[in-house]
Amino acid sequence: MTTTCFLSRPDAAAYLLKVHGLKRSPKTLAKMASQGTGPAFHKAGRDVLYAPDDLNAWAKKTIGVGAFSAIEHKLAAIAA
Repeated sequence: MTTTCFLSRPDAAAYLLKVHGLKRSPKTLAKMASQGTGPAFHKAGRDVLYAPDDLNAWAKKTIGVGAFSAIEHKLAAIAA
């Protein structure tokens, strides 16, 4: 059985910066949660918790594919 260590919103923001280089404040994560544009989250009463797997999936989607030129990035975005 695998146990998931959930992260609080401030810890999730620190995780995104440390692991993926994405600067998102806890306040930004809260706003994104209300808009449905951020990573998946869980609720435990009033506490909002994030699973590292959900943060990783969202970061990968947000960062996108690598490219060697700006035109490659544009073409990849159009194809997606």
